[in-house]
Amino acid sequence: MSAAELVTLTIDGHRVEVPKGTGLVEAALAAGIEIPVFCYEPRLGPPVGACRMCLCEIAPGPPKPQAACTLTAQDGMEVKTALTSEVARDAQNATLEFILVNHPLDCPVCDKGGECPLQDLTFRYGPGNTRMTFPKRTFDKPIPISPLIALDRERCILCYRCTRFSETVAEDGQLVAVNRGAQSQIATFEDEPYRAHFSGNVIELCPVGALTSTQYRFEARPWEIQNVPTVCGMCPVGCNVNATTREGKVKRILSRNHHEVDQGWLCDKGRFAFTHLRADDRLTDPLLRVRRRGFEEVSWDRALDEAERLLREAVGRIVTALSGSETVEQAYAVAKLMRRGLNSHVAVLPEEISDELDALRLPLSAIRDADVIAVLGDAPVVERAPIAELWIKEARRRGAHVLYELDEEAVRGAKNAILVWSGPLGQGGARVAALARRLGASGAFYLPETANGRGVCDAWAAAADAEATRPDPIGLLFVSGDEAAANPVVRAMAEQAERVVVVSMFHGLSAGWADLVLPGTSYLERDGTYINLEGRIQRLRRAVIPPAPDELAWISKLAERFGVHVSPYPSTTFEEISETAFGAIPFGEVGEFASLHPSSGDEAATSETEPLQQTVAKGLRLVRYRSLFSGPAVERVPELQFLRPPPEVAISAEDASARRIQEGDAVTLHSNGTSVELRARISHELRKGVLQIPDLHAGDLQSSVELST
Repeated sequence: MSAAELVTLTIDGHRVEVPKGTGLVEAALAAGIEIPVFCYEPRLGPPVGACRMCLCEIAPGPPKPQAACTLTAQDGMEVKTALTSEVARDAQNATLEFILVNHPLDCPVCDKGGECPLQDLTFRYGPGNTRMTFPKRTFDKPIPISPLIALDRERCILCYRCTRFSETVAEDGQLVAVNRGAQSQIATFEDEPYRAHFSGNVIELCPVGALTSTQYRFEARPWEIQNVPTVCGMCPVGCNVNATTREGKVKRILSRNHHEVDQGWLCDKGRFAFTHLRADDRLTDPLLRVRRRGFEEVSWDRALDEAERLLREAVGRIVTALSGSETVEQAYAVAKLMRRGLNSHVAVLPEEISDELDALRLPLSAIRDADVIAVLGDAPVVERAPIAELWIKEARRRGAHVLYELDEEAVRGAKNAILVWSGPLGQGGARVAALARRLGASGAFYLPETANGRGVCDAWAAAADAEATRPDPIGLLFVSGDEAAANPVVRAMAEQAERVVVVSMFHGLSAGWADLVLPGTSYLERDGTYINLEGRIQRLRRAVIPPAPDELAWISKLAERFGVHVSPYPSTTFEEISETAFGAIPFGEVGEFASLHPSSGDEAATSETEPLQQTVAKGLRLVRYRSLFSGPAVERVPELQFLRPPPEVAISAEDASARRIQEGDAVTLHSNGTSVELRARISHELRKGVLQIPDLHAGDLQSSVELST
């Protein structure tokens, strides 16, 4: 930054230099001075000056106190805060007194008590007593604005953080301020539930206890909890989170702002799905199939004996199915056991992601600064990688041109073009990388379906010697993880396998076809690493102790029986993998806020062997996609069921107009001798000739369909 771009101002007598255009609140922080705020939040866009808590004396300027959050630093400006100005101090005291006129003094029972900005600033800046002796205004409470969020209107100070998030960040427009003046209050349109992918963020944004989590209400207080910094394992973004625990149980998930990955936002799946840890059908002991009697619980020693016997009987005829939810270390341990101890090299990997994308590696935040973003493929970005959708929306608000159909001239003509691929799995990123290089794009993002698909593939390759063809018949199918156990392809293989061993958290997923079921763990119960869609290696930290041994521990014991050394410690296992796959990055360098390491692989360009599957065939092509709010974990969280996708089919505006279809019309889709009736949802982001349906409602429909009204 050159000196010409800096301005010099004085804040409470402290001279400070900041870049021109810096807000006064940030400029004060640069001087080590706090200007208190309620409504101001930089991530929400331009300030609105609603709460007036930031009043300061500004010179040159009007004689009255000014809202500092609405002003930027100017050369020669003199700012006096409540620390040095009697006028500012009186203004802030009066503001707090006004805010507290009707605010209930229920801090002992408020979920925000102990971590409440209003509480803190009242102690620091507010009056020590009240002059108000009349009864405070009351409302019905709590108001369930969704199964996940409760609203206490008595506590609301009308800072508008929540409505601004809904309007300008998530852009769902569902949370609004109704009425005017003293009658203003926060509500949803016609009292409909707040049904959106990111609704839970308003709980953290609220500076008082007006918006609270129904899952966390009356569950804990700040002085009896611990916050464990870890990474969300619910999708490939890898949002940074804090897992709040009390008495050995996870009580809530909070964001932990990583400015390159998530900007402090979380989707509702990542925020609320943690209660799957306490599912009724959670496995705590191994289950062994006994003839005529179904399953019986057995000890871990017996389970490992049975696992050893089954594996020895099938040496060389074993297929491993990985889910993409394993840590890098767990996947490596399984691969090492299978490939080096049992001569079994065949794996059903969640999805193979090409190393060629590494040459185009960028942080997700780079999307925000692009001038052209080409969103290719047919699955909605928000269903694959929800935070990537928020970055795209922010880029659009900054003036970026977002394309949902490839326009090569527009991409080539851009100074900073980004490709985002959410298309069919199995294309692996190689063609995406080749297309990005051909078009001169600055970067490309491939959106996997699984949380750690990249890490699992890298871990399997790191333990590799050679590949082999699938045995026929399959002697033993080893299924790792609930997502793999729920995969129809894996289930079809299980029907053909002579024996099946499953690692699963839940009883019901494999009860009909497994011979041995070993209890699994969740990402919140593990130490290790994940690799997100950027290629960023991030640390998982165990928040709570699982009800069963960690997978790495028992895999280590099982591997010993086959003469294979697998360390039970994630740090040691990571160091071994890192030598081969990650450029010898030490485990300790994967810190609390992991950096995006530059690629160490071969960045040579390759030819595009096949075109991306984005051509539109004659007629209508059906795209089935997996909803974000689906899968074994979400199915066991009652509060999330209302977010499962409604029975709708998305149709492009052009196709809808040609067929005279209106929003909400009932339409029937015909394919493969079957039909499904759904409501029409007109999408302006969908290409002509393509229909989108979540798997949940697609039935037996195939890729080519006919549509009737």
